[in-house]
Amino acid sequence: MNRKLLDPFEHEYPEAIEACLDDEYAVRCAFSHDGSLLATARSDGRCYIWDMDTLNVMRRLEHGEAALAGVSWSRSGRFLLTYDEAGVCIVWDLRDGSVRVRAQFGSAIASARMHPRNSAQFVACPVREAPCLVTARDGEPTAPGVAPIRISDDETDLKSKAAAATCCCFGKKGVYVFFGTSKGAVHAVCAATLAVVCTAKLSASAVNTVARDPRGSDIVTSSSDRILRVCDVRLPGQETRRRVLPADAEPAITVTTRIQEIVNRVHWSQAVFSSSGDYIVSGNQHKAEHNIYIWDKQTGSLVKMLTGPNELLEDCAVHPLRPIYASVSTFGIIYMWTRVPQQKWNAFAPGFHELEENVDYLEPEDTFDRRIVRPDGTAVDCVQERIEREKLALATANEVEMHVDVDITDNDPLFTDSDSQSDDDGFVLPVSIECAPDLLLPQAPHQPDAPPPADGSQSPVVECVTIVES
Repeated sequence: MNRKLLDPFEHEYPEAIEACLDDEYAVRCAFSHDGSLLATARSDGRCYIWDMDTLNVMRRLEHGEAALAGVSWSRSGRFLLTYDEAGVCIVWDLRDGSVRVRAQFGSAIASARMHPRNSAQFVACPVREAPCLVTARDGEPTAPGVAPIRISDDETDLKSKAAAATCCCFGKKGVYVFFGTSKGAVHAVCAATLAVVCTAKLSASAVNTVARDPRGSDIVTSSSDRILRVCDVRLPGQETRRRVLPADAEPAITVTTRIQEIVNRVHWSQAVFSSSGDYIVSGNQHKAEHNIYIWDKQTGSLVKMLTGPNELLEDCAVHPLRPIYASVSTFGIIYMWTRVPQQKWNAFAPGFHELEENVDYLEPEDTFDRRIVRPDGTAVDCVQERIEREKLALATANEVEMHVDVDITDNDPLFTDSDSQSDDDGFVLPVSIECAPDLLLPQAPHQPDAPPPADGSQSPVVECVTIVES
């Protein structure tokens, strides 16, 4: 549905489960940047890509035998990053299903993210090593450039657990990278120089997840102390919702809102921003509950709680444009939360009146009369009146040349950044048709060349078509 025809004052959070995707082995999920595709990381080492229009699997990627730990999309949707618990990171080119980058680390990958502007780079956080910025090299998928990032101030060995990061995320334009550590600190690192620009100590507990505001500079973190923290980030040259900070601005990461469930003190599996950045969406890890909490970012008050089936929630993702959430249960089922949009027909015709209930229509006596009475009291024939109206409309069209401008663009702030244009923009995932072997037609038997007829006539030509399984 065209988003410009939806109610702009409608709530941006869903209400109930609309569909279920039976993946069986899904553990993590992520929407593409335009929300048309959903990638799921599975515990059997595969990655499925679902089409959000048909809710069918469009592509299957064989990562390896180890369980996948997560996925990350590039901005164009052409490249997909998958990482597993064996320390393998693979960047897939979805145009032909080939491997663009393959990087091997010595420990499991805790978190990894694609660069939001440069599809040739991604950052990875091994469990017992320092985080690294990986850059693809043309023609060498198995030998990318790996640059370690020192996020600790002391002289810590880059191969030790003290130098490792637990989670990571890029800023809006990829200028900065944010890392969370097991000591409760958040580090802001410049992606160009790999130097730590700012450090903030949030708590004494480990930072489990970190996510950025899609339309601003704020970040939200979830820690082991069961508290969600919304932080205001001010870094040199960073673009905020109001202005661009000068290059000599003082870097700072300040906690503005603390969110926690006071009654049950539940752990949070994920904490992300809504599509507009006004709400915080988090899933709980409490017994056999599948609940999604929606909090107000400014006040920290609970706005909505979505209650699902009695299954433990593993992960949740937010659609970047529409009020659609995807949650993964411990049984590998993906639940799609949404709400049915209400079309406002009076937006198309201002004089249209919506009826709340049936109304009896009283037909006037002169409805089907051949003569009508004008407001000035003169009676004219209906056919003559129609001809006069058509002539008047034609004369008006000839006098004033009409220029019809049809707007088919979607000027959403998420897609209209000045430096977001690349060769991969507008990428559409090719459809790969899979057919079972038992459904293929049998191959036509080989027939020897027959001798020409004795009367000299030409023999009929028979074309044989063979379907070969790809």
